[in-house]
Amino acid sequence: MEYINNRLCISHDELTDTDNGVMTKSQYVHYKRKGRLECLRRGFYAVDSLPTKYAQEVRRRNPDMCTTAKQRTLTDVIELDGAAHTFYSAHTFDSGKHLPPPVADEYAANASILNAFRNLLTKAASQRGRLGDPRLKITEFWKDKADVLPLISEQMPNTLPTYFKNLQRLFNRYTQEGYPALISPKYGNRNASKFKCAEQEAVAIRLLGDHRNLDNEQVAKIYNHIAKKMDWDLLTGRAFGYLRQKHGLTIAAATRGLNEFNNTRTMQAKRSLPTAPLLFWTADGWDVELHYQASDKDDNGRRVTTYNNRLTMVVVLDPFNNYPVGYAIGERENSKLIRAAMQNAMNHTRELFGTRYRTNQLQTDHYALPSLTPLYGVIADKVTPARVKNAKAKPVEPYFNYLNKKYFQLQPNWSGFGITSQKSNQPNYDMLDKIKHSFPDEDGCRQQIIAIMEMERASKVADYMAGFANVPAERLLPLTDEAYLLNFGATTGHKNAIEGNGLLPTINGVRRAYDCFNPQFREFAHLRWTVMYDEADLSKALAVNEDGTLRFMLESKYVQPMALADRKEGDADELARIRQFNKGLTTTITNRLAEAHESAERLMLEHPDLHNSYAKAIICDSRGQHKDQRNRQRRALNRTSVNVEAVEVKLVEECAPAVAVNQSIYDLY
Repeated sequence: MEYINNRLCISHDELTDTDNGVMTKSQYVHYKRKGRLECLRRGFYAVDSLPTKYAQEVRRRNPDMCTTAKQRTLTDVIELDGAAHTFYSAHTFDSGKHLPPPVADEYAANASILNAFRNLLTKAASQRGRLGDPRLKITEFWKDKADVLPLISEQMPNTLPTYFKNLQRLFNRYTQEGYPALISPKYGNRNASKFKCAEQEAVAIRLLGDHRNLDNEQVAKIYNHIAKKMDWDLLTGRAFGYLRQKHGLTIAAATRGLNEFNNTRTMQAKRSLPTAPLLFWTADGWDVELHYQASDKDDNGRRVTTYNNRLTMVVVLDPFNNYPVGYAIGERENSKLIRAAMQNAMNHTRELFGTRYRTNQLQTDHYALPSLTPLYGVIADKVTPARVKNAKAKPVEPYFNYLNKKYFQLQPNWSGFGITSQKSNQPNYDMLDKIKHSFPDEDGCRQQIIAIMEMERASKVADYMAGFANVPAERLLPLTDEAYLLNFGATTGHKNAIEGNGLLPTINGVRRAYDCFNPQFREFAHLRWTVMYDEADLSKALAVNEDGTLRFMLESKYVQPMALADRKEGDADELARIRQFNKGLTTTITNRLAEAHESAERLMLEHPDLHNSYAKAIICDSRGQHKDQRNRQRRALNRTSVNVEAVEVKLVEECAPAVAVNQSIYDLY
């Protein structure tokens, strides 16, 4: 016997040997004539083509070779089912889980082998119908294939049952259901559910999601009390541990609160940094992690010193390169401190770029938002407050951690990270207690913070100023001096009236003089003004009337020397500027008087009955009356039939000198 084309073949001599042959020569001739013997090579016939009883006899006599033949018979017809591999790899259970990759490969191999069994059965049925072979004994077929499965485990790893009845049963289910029939119930927890109805699972989720955060044993105790009355299966604390993991998303919102759920479980947007300065700013307050000592008196009048005091810093951050464009330091966060940080940001942009610039977008939290919204509207073109308790949305939050680790942790009076940090990351509080007397006072702590923030600015200012060139022209939003002083300017608390030298407010105990080169300002000499100024730059100020409807920018008065010998460069230019302003003001007023006179005279010409001294001058008689004299003139005019045209000519002649060209306005009086 030998293999030909991977098929076990028996020779003619072995098949018809007189003493030890499988069949007689007459039987051989009979089957040969009927075409029942398949000759693969001259004198060699395929064993699997022999009638069943003869093929079985060959296998009985040559078990080893037949076993190998069985193995080859199956492996030769097995083809890897790619569709099965795709199905099992992509299969998803209700819990959202997939099959482990090794299991998916195992199921694909099982499906490929079962497909081969189906092909063999189909081929056997077709051959039997064509050649008239006796009906295939199905039991023998499955016994044979069950015996072969362990033999091909190295070539084709599989987990098909090796008991022929179980193998046949699985094949029948596979034929009916397809690929899902091979998936074990243990995957997807289909056979691990402890709940027989929806109410059981609902009670479990309700207990696991209780706001008191009950542990698994406590939940099991309460659940089992209910289960006994409802005739449900009792569960252990371990079972509820599995359920806590399975329903973790549902339970998290109830046990940890909606804010933590939004921050840790919901989908977060990923954002890119601004491409240039001034496009986006974010602001927030932080309790600086530096201790300082402060002394005060207690209720008994005794002096008590505390060493765990901390200052608060509000930072206005430009995430372009995490540049602190503005900051302010105070005892606690409030509207005043936030306003000071915004003012510092405005002035710092002028220091860097020569002009105060607003940002295109400002992100803040909701602290004092209603009262600060008008101020934010001045600072930014758009204001976008972050969602309440959504720290991850604000880039300034991780920036504080960066400052803490890079700078503040190196200071001897460092107080540590936040209270939620691990104890291993905190300083040695025993040592802090020993050195507490060396802690700086409040002013010293302020100087520490200022030095660190200026150091931080110095390390990033070059990149920040270089990025300014990339700001689109339409995104540059200058802040006018008027808008700056109106929103950030300080006041003396008093109102001032216009005097000969302008407005003379007293600022920080010094009387200062301000004036305005806007001619309209002097038309409101009857009003009293609030002077708003910037203590860092007293060269300019803003005058605002009581209801805020009038605003004029003021300049600090230029002081001219009395002695000509004291004059210096620029004095003459400033004096000429004043003279030019006064000349223009005089011309404006002169023109207004002339226009008023001309209008009045035109009225007199159009209404002759008004042409009398009382109508023109409204002068009273000795009794204090002017109406009687005016009426008497009218009656006299009515009694005399005077030609109107003649009167008009006379009036024109009388008024002609008054409207002479280039005549001085003062000659009218």
